[in-house]
Amino acid sequence: MIQQISNNSVRCTETHESDIDFLRKFYANHNHFPVFQQVLIETRTDCNNHCPFCPHTFNKKPLGVMEWNCYTTIIDQLCEMNYNGRVALMLSNEPLLDGRLEDMIVYAKSKSQRLFLDITTNGRLLTVELVDSLFRLGLDNININDYRGDRDKYPKKWSVYLEPIYAAYWNNPKVSFKRRRLNESLPNYAGNIPQTFSKEDFGFCNYPFRKLTIAYNGDVLLCCDDFMYDTNFGNVMNDNLIDCWNASELNTIRLSLLNNKRIGLCERCNDFQDYNTF
Repeated sequence: MIQQISNNSVRCTETHESDIDFLRKFYANHNHFPVFQQVLIETRTDCNNHCPFCPHTFNKKPLGVMEWNCYTTIIDQLCEMNYNGRVALMLSNEPLLDGRLEDMIVYAKSKSQRLFLDITTNGRLLTVELVDSLFRLGLDNININDYRGDRDKYPKKWSVYLEPIYAAYWNNPKVSFKRRRLNESLPNYAGNIPQTFSKEDFGFCNYPFRKLTIAYNGDVLLCCDDFMYDTNFGNVMNDNLIDCWNASELNTIRLSLLNNKRIGLCERCNDFQDYNTF
């Protein structure tokens, strides 16, 4: 298993059926990999939290905001292919900082009701009224992470700004609340968080097989761990999403993962997930 400095990892320890055999058989039968099941869209790059475990703490990331025509191009292409999976309107950023979030939801749902729209937020900018509005406009799911430095002392306590939201939505299946610690240990985001780990002992990672990750400038990245945009498999303003997804360079990385070998960006990353969550 991955060896990290801290034992407060957020990585799931439950046992799941591995995704490896399915992916190997699918490629052998079809000569390509299955289409993505989730799309991550970085509408902007910044965050309003300062969590000590986050790659934002260790890397100066310039502010970038996705152009509106870039966003609509992504949605239009997804609809043309009749995509019916998840679309996360965020990456490693706080989605509520984007004042166009409501317009983005409206545009996506006007194009297709088959898109499952969700966000993950620290909740600092949320209000009950805003949650009501987002759902009314078509958002399908909100994941709320409450980060506290005193979580060990107050394990069940919510931050003050989340108390009214929890009171209103604690039993709503569209809202997920999670109590988080500020001393957690995330995977190292492809080397962008300093950590000690064993290069000889990786778990299988299916992120490049299951998630389409799009940066604020439209570049298609290897996965959500490419925090500083070190990879590029095309740009949505110039290339078809399926062509980007099936890029030969990307398939080379996937095949190496299926052969228990990490190359390129993966070589310096200790993230892993060997089961399909969708």
